[in-house]
Amino acid sequence: MNKEEILQRAGSLPGIREIARVSEEDAATVNALKKVISNLGFGDGPLKLYSGSSPIVFIREGNIILAIQTEGGFAPGVRETLMIVARELAKA
Repeated sequence: MNKEEILQRAGSLPGIREIARVSEEDAATVNALKKVISNLGFGDGPLKLYSGSSPIVFIREGNIILAIQTEGGFAPGVRETLMIVARELAKA
């Protein structure tokens, strides 16, 4: 399976609307945004954005960041599966 096929299959997991690998350039932007939020005193927790009413969650494993738009959250085991997907993408 190539990287696109891996992402396509991950996108068919329960509750997932969209999934994409974040480019290195965009990852720098996400990291800068997290730093700004932290500097404002909002803590260092996971970053969750919304597009309309649908949350977009970022999962980082090593140097891979996945952006996932969900239908309100992750079904049991899906977050863990996505972490494995990110690890496999890093190896590919």
